[in-house]
Amino acid sequence: MEFVKNPKLEGSRIWDCRPQTGLCPHKCNQCFYNRPNAFYTDINSPSIPDPEEVGDDIVRMNCGHDSNINWELVIQTAVNYKNYFFNTSIQNLDFPGPVVLTANPKEEEEINMWRNLLFKDNLMFFRVRVSPTNYKFVEEFIDYISGSGKPVVLTIMSYYDQIPPGVTDDGYLTEDLQKIYDFTGKAYEWKVRHINSYWCPTPGMIKAYVRRYFTVNHMTYLCGTADSGWCKDCGNCELFYRLTMKDMELANY
Repeated sequence: MEFVKNPKLEGSRIWDCRPQTGLCPHKCNQCFYNRPNAFYTDINSPSIPDPEEVGDDIVRMNCGHDSNINWELVIQTAVNYKNYFFNTSIQNLDFPGPVVLTANPKEEEEINMWRNLLFKDNLMFFRVRVSPTNYKFVEEFIDYISGSGKPVVLTIMSYYDQIPPGVTDDGYLTEDLQKIYDFTGKAYEWKVRHINSYWCPTPGMIKAYVRRYFTVNHMTYLCGTADSGWCKDCGNCELFYRLTMKDMELANY
């Protein structure tokens, strides 16, 4: 099957790679990989870019699926590239490269504090899924890890099969949440995000999230920007990949 590049990555130096096929067994809430007909390429076929075409760019293993599932296959595929990192929500960082760890695949539940992984040299950053209603869990987590020096990157949830929790039918926060976030404007709107339609956070709501969590831990960053979800406008993955590689080299990882 001909390789199809993730549209979200256009203009960036990141490439997606997924050697596994079929649905991801995690079934994370609102995952666009498992959403019927939403992923940018057929999930029943592997999606593996040509190493020569990738060159010195960076391969992101498992934008879809999980790098700890079919672990050996994932590593065998990754080492064909010069630069690569892994993505998982499973408590295992036994990989030959940097790893992005999703701390809360079940975003409405208390976050496991990942005590045994805080100071791993190849931990690239914690990815935290943010909803309007999980603020207590997010705050507790980023406060807990603040002494580790590890970055937290906020992934603001969008919703395709429900109105976001704590949001009214017309896209505004409920009164209690308006006080929590100090934001009374429109919080979510239904629109196309890259290639699929979702209830997406407005720029004002995104800024309200960042204001709240940045004050807890200054090592907190946003996936994308308030005005753009395109990877070329973000740069987090490339920046933290290169910083983590330096840490791994210094530690003789």
